[in-house]
Parts: sequence; structure tokens; C-alpha cells
Amino acid sequence: MGKPVRQDTPMRMLRPCLSILRMQVLAKLQYRASAWAQLSTAVLGAIVQIVIILAFYKFGLRSGATSGLSAAQAVGYTWLVHITLPLLPGMGLDAEVREKIRSGDIGVELCRPLDLYTHWFARAAALRVGPFLLHVIPITLVAFLMPEPFRLHPPASLAGLLTSMLALALGLLLTCATMGLTYVVLMHVNWGDGPIYVMVGITDLLSGANLPLQLWPAFMQRFLYLQPFAGVIDLPLRLYLGTLAPVAFLQVALLQLAWIAALVLAGWLWMRRTLTHLVIQGG
Repeated sequence: MGKPVRQDTPMRMLRPCLSILRMQVLAKLQYRASAWAQLSTAVLGAIVQIVIILAFYKFGLRSGATSGLSAAQAVGYTWLVHITLPLLPGMGLDAEVREKIRSGDIGVELCRPLDLYTHWFARAAALRVGPFLLHVIPITLVAFLMPEPFRLHPPASLAGLLTSMLALALGLLLTCATMGLTYVVLMHVNWGDGPIYVMVGITDLLSGANLPLQLWPAFMQRFLYLQPFAGVIDLPLRLYLGTLAPVAFLQVALLQLAWIAALVLAGWLWMRRTLTHLVIQGG
């Protein structure tokens, strides 16, 4: 009788994923000069965007119009977006994975004792956690120390802060699931990276990174709330600001988990199908 095939248990898969996460985070934390450049760019970008938003609230809104988001909350939302910017899908397209797909070195990846989708999912998480850890404290301090009306105010409640942090953790998983699909699309595209950047640009737009989703037209609000990318940062930030009550966290989390499961399943199945037809040329 042949030897039984070893089945990957969740714990056996978790150990290499945590190792990938640790190595990538440490690598990102090494480049301090680049990190400070990113921090200064994020702060300056936030200030410019806040000036535009305040002008919009002063001159752009019709008299009596309401968006469900006050000017102070919109300013806070802008700071929070720049604090959580590394968690967005468009902020970390893995250059190493992209080069391996382009060059054919993906064959080396297939030799690893870890499912390829799981490996790339873990890398996507690692590439975001490191920069986020660098962003969160310095930019938050700057945001709280700014004068009015450019200041970030404390969360609406302690429960709002805690539920917002939990929702952001789920948003990270949602981002990684989105990147898993993006990498599979990249395996099918051989005429440049244009389609990939269009994809991540759309996901960032629909996540509320460019404009709070609550400031979009009223007839789109139901769609914007239910679509998958709102769960990346927009819905978690609403919990912090108080435009969503903490009791709404369960609904937000269930929506995030449903989209995570759908995107992970779609990406994993599509990758398995792609690998069965994969032809690697070269030597």
C-alpha cells in the first residue's frame, strides 16, 4: 500500500503564513527614510484634501442639504483614510509576485509546501501591516494636534472605536481577498498592467478612499453600502465617526464576512483552474 497523502491542517498552514507575515513586516520596517517620506506625503495629502472638503461644505452644498456627514466628521474621515491608507488594495500591488508571473518564476512558487493562493494571500496581508504600523501613530498624533477646523476629533464612543478597529481587521482580509483575485487576473493578462491598475483604482474609489461614500448621490447609497469594497475602510470609519452606531457592527461584520468568503472562494477556484492550464516556458 502507498503512503497516505498528508492533508494540510489549518494549523500547519497557519505557521508558514505567520512566518511570511513576520518577515515581510520586518523588511518593511527597515526602510526608515522611505517610511518618513510616505508619512510626510500622507500628511500633506490629507491637508490638501481637507481644504477641498471644507470649501465644498462651505460653497458646494445647497442650503438645507444634508449628507448625514458633518464638516467635522468629513475632516476626521479624511485623516482616518490617510492613516489607514496602506490597507487599501491599490497601495500594495506586490512587485515580486508580478515579476514572477511575468518571468515564469511562478514555477518556483508551485514547489513550495503551501497552497499558492494561501501564500499570496499572506504576502498581501504582510505588505499592508508593516506600512500601517508605521503610519498609525505619527499621523494620528499630527491629526489630533492640528488646529480647528483641520483637527481629528476623538471617536464618538469607546464602543465605536473598538468596533471600528475590529471592522478594519476584517477590511484587511477583504483587501487581501481582492488582491488574490487581482493576481489571478494578472496571470491572464500579457499586454501590460493597465487592467490591473484599473481594477485596483475602482476598488479604491468604491472603498471611499477618494471621497466618503456618504457624500455620493442619495440614489446610490443602498448600492454603495452593500457593494464589497465599502467594507474595506468606509464602513469601519463610519463606526469611529458615529454615523453608524456600534450596534450596527454585527451587520457590517456579516456583510464583510460574506464578501470575504465569496471573493476568497472565487479567487481560489479560479487560481486552481488557471494552474491546471498553466504553461511555463523558458529554462
